[in-house]
Amino acid sequence: MQNLVFREAKESDLQQVIDLAVEAIEHSQSPFRNSSLESIKDYRRRDLEQLRALYAQSHVGIFVAEEKGEIKGHVIVLSGMKAVTGELQGWIIDLSVRQELWGTGVAQELTLMAEEFIRSKGFQHLGLGVTSANKRAIRFYEKMGYLEERKQMIKKL
Repeated sequence: MQNLVFREAKESDLQQVIDLAVEAIEHSQSPFRNSSLESIKDYRRRDLEQLRALYAQSHVGIFVAEEKGEIKGHVIVLSGMKAVTGELQGWIIDLSVRQELWGTGVAQELTLMAEEFIRSKGFQHLGLGVTSANKRAIRFYEKMGYLEERKQMIKKL
């Protein structure tokens, strides 16, 4: 981790950010869905293409861990999102780190950057969603002080 630079993303980083988020989605695949991994990746790529239009808007924070021009991790966070209570808060849209850097503190540093971004916008809460099958991510977020507030449930019909 000593050669990593943590910084705000540049517009030229967006393709690598999207590529990493698409690659990492397999770790968040729901076991309750029949969608193929390829169709999930296609959907994720199309969804994240919106970053190009959102980039540089004041409510969007994209932060990266970069080493010699290669994005090794990123966090995408939005401020001013409505919670179910009607309160405005921040929301982590995606946190992805290359698997070879899991457990090295990269995700922690990126999460702290997202938290600081939301604090700087004047919000007191930062939410996120994580697939229930992604136990590793759940343990990470709990270690970072995140608490379960709601459950989303599904039934296959």
